[in-house]
Amino acid sequence: MFYIRWLLNLLGCQIGKNVKIGFNFIYADTLFLDDYVHIKSFNFIKIETLTMKKKSYINYFNIIKGPIDILMYEQAAIGKSNQISRGKKGVVYGKSVLTLGILSKLTANHYLDLTRSISFGDYSTLAGVRSQMWTHGYVHADNGSERFRVDGEINIGNNVYLGSNVFVNPGVEIADKIHVGGNSSISKNLLESGMYVSQGLRQIELDYDNIKNKLNKVEYDYLIEDVYEK
Repeated sequence: MFYIRWLLNLLGCQIGKNVKIGFNFIYADTLFLDDYVHIKSFNFIKIETLTMKKKSYINYFNIIKGPIDILMYEQAAIGKSNQISRGKKGVVYGKSVLTLGILSKLTANHYLDLTRSISFGDYSTLAGVRSQMWTHGYVHADNGSERFRVDGEINIGNNVYLGSNVFVNPGVEIADKIHVGGNSSISKNLLESGMYVSQGLRQIELDYDNIKNKLNKVEYDYLIEDVYEK
């Protein structure tokens, strides 16, 4: 490992001491692995920047791909069999970062859409299995083919626990000291600490033009569709 570390540092990477890397495909424009970082085997990682602070780790069988920056603070973790992805330029715009704070963790079999950034504060957990976090969605007109995309970052505070099979919608903010029960759909900001659980299905009035007028249009010449941001 000493010779591999020496070669990677020579190539412009920054690799600390006692770093362990299994059998993986890893391609990143910028690679910074602090002391005691561990990346286990059978991961596919093809991103722009991978920064892992001291004692953070990535478990087995994860697929992480797209123009994404990953920033993992001390002892943060990505468990096994997660998928984290972002589309190509023209579909997406600007920079997108997945941030995991100190001792924060994604457990197993989750899907994270990084069209826009997702951030976890310190000591927060996406627990259980099969949760989804989406940073984009669509609004369709009542008739015809017209539609537009709505993007929004997801920001999660400190000491947050999200149970199994939770669905987080674009543009949601979750404040500190919040627990969300399993199988919940989060479509609005949760700003008061406490416990939240899923509620019964209800009708919400949908007005295409009204929704569009409340959002800010994203102006990039190369985008292939109309995109609005929360």
